[in-house]
Amino acid sequence: MWQVLFASLMLHACVAAAPSLQPIQLAAVQETLQRASDLDTSAITSVTDEERFCTLNPTVELIELKKVKHAKGNMVFSANDRIQGDKLLVNNYDDESFTTAVDIEVQLKYTSASGNTLTSIEIYVDASAGDANAYLVGGGIGKNTAHILLACNQTRTFSYEAYFYGY
Repeated sequence: MWQVLFASLMLHACVAAAPSLQPIQLAAVQETLQRASDLDTSAITSVTDEERFCTLNPTVELIELKKVKHAKGNMVFSANDRIQGDKLLVNNYDDESFTTAVDIEVQLKYTSASGNTLTSIEIYVDASAGDANAYLVGGGIGKNTAHILLACNQTRTFSYEAYFYGY
């Protein structure tokens, strides 16, 4: 009997203490939501030559991100290395499968609402095509914006996870 009474008493003590944690948890949730809204992404969609980003924007300068290829269609694209004191600002994952091999493009647009400066960008890609490309279209390291274009030709599957670091 005393064990049930003790467990009940402990439960009531935990419930009574919980409201004091709510402001801290709410602030963390609001920060996460703010960071998530800093990244605007397009869907992974198939494109024709007429619909490609470069066809629609012929004057834009594309800067290739550093690419390291791994086995079986895995690639890592990066702009700059992480620096001491930077933190993860936002990340995003998406994947898509197609019934036939298609050319795809994805756009990632990061704009810091709080004025954070980008220090590093890492994008992990997996594609059945075995090759893909990532380009910096605007903004970049040392700025508070970045516009990235991911492109892959003749793939049936495509997935990516992007990480934006800064301070």
